[in-house]
Amino acid sequence: MNRDLRLGLLAAVAAMVPGILLVALGVSGSLAVIVTIGCGVGVIVTLGRRWHSQATKRSESQTTHLRSAIGVAATAGGIPTYWTEHSITPETLTQIQQLIAALGVRSVLELGSGISTLLIAHAFRRSGGGHLLSLDDDARWAAQTTATLEREKLDSFAEVRVAPLKDTTSGSRTSPWYDLSALDPQARFDLVIVDGPPAWKGDALARLPALYELRKHLSDNGILVLDDAARGGEREIAARWQRDFPDLHFKMVGLGRGLFVASVQKSVLDLLPA
Repeated sequence: MNRDLRLGLLAAVAAMVPGILLVALGVSGSLAVIVTIGCGVGVIVTLGRRWHSQATKRSESQTTHLRSAIGVAATAGGIPTYWTEHSITPETLTQIQQLIAALGVRSVLELGSGISTLLIAHAFRRSGGGHLLSLDDDARWAAQTTATLEREKLDSFAEVRVAPLKDTTSGSRTSPWYDLSALDPQARFDLVIVDGPPAWKGDALARLPALYELRKHLSDNGILVLDDAARGGEREIAARWQRDFPDLHFKMVGLGRGLFVASVQKSVLDLLPA
């Protein structure tokens, strides 16, 4: 049964309870009816406000999504833009692109390649500099992204490397995560985008190791962003990071499927929406 319908039925029952109690106490039936009607009106008004608020929020979210998708496509320079169930959302990507521009980001590490790889590389080409390194555990998907980078002549601004998942112990937990042997131990990045490994394979905390393993790779002004941060697993990851990294600054942003930001500099968080 639909959640709102269940709530409505429960509210209807709750509205009748005062009248029933009054009748049981010997109060006249007419007064019980009046009380019941009054309670019913109150319930209707309350639920109406709740459902109106929900509808407004959905409408605003859909408008933001559509506006961002159109904006991304308009600045993609002819690169085909596509959005799947597992892709980063256009509104989240737009926010990341705004951070890149505002902070003058020139080095990006991305976990999980895709449309964001192409469009960030394109933005670097437009601005005249910058490089993105994307690690992907799926060799076939990595090859597809690489082929698109080469076709669009973006391969000098972005590179995809295959990084198989291997058991990694981080945050008092061992789980499959990216093999970083292909990453220069001295590499530093202004921005790290955590959009993998995929949690839909069954491990809700699949992305937990990211900050533990990559904190040392953040530049002095570096930021790390965790996509899909509104999900239960990512909320738990965010809580653990906040507990274990008191030297960093954090903010949850309600865009797309949620974006959780960890920053070396607190001032960076002022660039994000409330």
